[in-house]
Amino acid sequence: MMAEHTGISPRAPTTPVPANAPSSSRSMADSTHPGDRSRLLHALPSHEEVRDVRLNVLNTSVQGAREAGSTRLMVIMSAVVNLPQVVAASVIMALFWTDPELARCNRLKYWTLVHTLHLFVTVVVEWAVYYANLAHHPQRVRWATPTVKSALNSLKYSLELLGLFWFLVGNMWIISDEEHCATKAGGHMYNMALAMIVICYVKIFLPCLILVALLPIVCFCLPCLIRILNRMQDPMRGKGATKEVIATLPSVPFTASLFPAEDASCCICLNDYVPNQTLRVLHCAHHFHQDCVDEWLLVNATCPTCRKSIDPAKADADAAATDPNVIV
Repeated sequence: MMAEHTGISPRAPTTPVPANAPSSSRSMADSTHPGDRSRLLHALPSHEEVRDVRLNVLNTSVQGAREAGSTRLMVIMSAVVNLPQVVAASVIMALFWTDPELARCNRLKYWTLVHTLHLFVTVVVEWAVYYANLAHHPQRVRWATPTVKSALNSLKYSLELLGLFWFLVGNMWIISDEEHCATKAGGHMYNMALAMIVICYVKIFLPCLILVALLPIVCFCLPCLIRILNRMQDPMRGKGATKEVIATLPSVPFTASLFPAEDASCCICLNDYVPNQTLRVLHCAHHFHQDCVDEWLLVNATCPTCRKSIDPAKADADAAATDPNVIV
């Protein structure tokens, strides 16, 4: 994609189009008559518009992050990290559980046992949640009713809270038992528990570091973030629009007479429109660079500014219930 195309430029009209006119007809009419198109969006670009789009994308990112644990990639990564710990801890406990030298390390033994069980159950539940969320999969499991899915999600979050609590307990016990459990036979159990604690620290702080690293992207390179979200989306979620649906949306080439000079800029990448660039006009009358909004719609089939659906029927219903001059 060319650099000047990397943006989404939403505006809101101040002159409402008659409510009884179809959305597609209104958009195509706007694309035919420059005067009508100029009347689409008389509002000046503002900080509020830029903020609204970025907040909408950030909310989508947060929601995606909350659901990321149910994607195939994440459950595979979870299994790769957790199952080796389960195997290693099981071997260590089988070899040294009854060792007399571990008589004073009961807290360490039981912490390792409970943590191992927690890791195994977590992997099982995460895979169950993943399969239950395959709503559009042709071989969707029949037991994945809304009640079962809700129960699985509740169990998953409960396991996360339990894991955090048990991690804090392990920190205290490992520090207090180091003197008499870190030597001889007890050293094997102690080292296993210490390794589990270290892995827990990595799992807790790595997402935080990634989030901090992504903040500049959210602020200064939103199209890049949209592409990242597009790549990370589970194809079975079905929240984005298909390329065929996106292709039916009206598009117009930009000319100097299309919008006022101060209105012909991009709210996302903050680039000005360039003559002959192709703009996409949604049914809500917000307009964008075509390439950029197409990237967004593949992830989420709603307007980045007002979050109205690109489905004409839904858009008309929203327009009937909401003042078209208000950006929500």
